Amino acid sequence: MAHVSAVTKVGIPASTGNVLSIAHAAGLQSSFPLLAKRNKFSKVLFFGRITGKAGDYLIAMGLEDSWLAGKKFFWCQDGVSWGELQKPTAEDKANCAKLPANMMLSGDPSTQVTLPAEPVGEEEEEVEPPKVDEIVRLAVIVEAIDAEAAMAPVGALSQSSTGAVTDNRAYTGIDKPMAMSSAGYVFINKSKPKDALAPTAKKALDFLVSCDELVPKGALCPTFDEASGCVAVRNLVWPGFLAYTFPGSNYWGYCYFGTGEKNADIAFMLH
Repeated sequence: MAHVSAVTKVGIPASTGNVLSIAHAAGLQSSFPLLAKRNKFSKVLFFGRITGKAGDYLIAMGLEDSWLAGKKFFWCQDGVSWGELQKPTAEDKANCAKLPANMMLSGDPSTQVTLPAEPVGEEEEEVEPPKVDEIVRLAVIVEAIDAEAAMAPVGALSQSSTGAVTDNRAYTGIDKPMAMSSAGYVFINKSKPKDALAPTAKKALDFLVSCDELVPKGALCPTFDEASGCVAVRNLVWPGFLAYTFPGSNYWGYCYFGTGEKNADIAFMLH
């Protein structure tokens, strides 16, 4: 994940044309420790920025003891005043799926969008269609991006006997050829089927699906920056998603700067 330093000092997103304002960066630096203490998180990380028509949403992610369990997302617009994004329900996701695919967020947290009316029979009474709150839409978008795109270098995470997924303290980085290949990464939220016969040591490290299995092939685009020595990987399925690592070091992360729209034309782009 993107530590604040990756955004404000290393300049990973800046190299792709995405930057935070000085006020927002300063706000993150001061508010993250408070957010962690208040919620008893082991760490709070910067997830990204979702662009709206009239305003943007900064997103943070809090972790308790595992990358998979106890994960919570937060939003704000000033870098300081954080509100928790409630985990979207199946109904929330279904309602958001009925909205036009290219509908941007307004940038106003109080906005509500009315769903298209369901067709009714001649003798049926017309029912007022439900409304979807902007913050619910934001929660659905953030969860989808994290579930489908969050990635880490191979070996960066380990799984304990209890199933907790944590940073691998023995991880020292991957080399440049591996960092430039989709096979050098795994999807954080996609677990492999359990193999009861696999050695314990292997199960602790080889438990996540390889990014090389992403369909369509070619959707992950790695680039190497000579100036910083960083490898950045774009995900064309989710334009705006960026994973990064420094070959030979244990520094890695990912972030998202975009409108929250999934690329529905990806299959035609790579055909």
